Amino acid sequence: GYQRRVREAVVSTQSTGAYSATILSFLGGVRWGLTLAPGSGQQPDWRNLCYSVTPSLLAWSGLLVQAPLGYLPVTGGLLLAGTLDLIWAGYPIWFKVLRLILTAGALSSIGVLLWVKQAQESDVGVSRQIREYRTKWRNWRDGAEQ
Repeated sequence: GYQRRVREAVVSTQSTGAYSATILSFLGGVRWGLTLAPGSGQQPDWRNLCYSVTPSLLAWSGLLVQAPLGYLPVTGGLLLAGTLDLIWAGYPIWFKVLRLILTAGALSSIGVLLWVKQAQESDVGVSRQIREYRTKWRNWRDGAEQ
């Protein structure tokens, strides 16, 4: 019935979020490997090493926030990592083309998932979750002022 559909929707949303976060974390590892590889043209400086760990931190923060809001840091991280991988030096052209295609696919799949979940207007919709967080915050704020 209804509870089963909601449970399945929550599991699919959380599973997709976890998978997306795993991919994002892996992308930081790709840069780390490029930076530390012997003979690499990339120096292990703050820019490259900070970029290498940032995707993992964004992925982790996305997992800490309940889906579907957890997709915000993950989606932003995928977009940021894809953009930086395309404009920064070090990767061969075939890799940049592959990154463009895979990033577009990952972002599209997350967008479609969120659109479908929102269209269902179930208990896992983004708008409903935002309203719940806003209500909790207002209740906390009003309680703190008393």
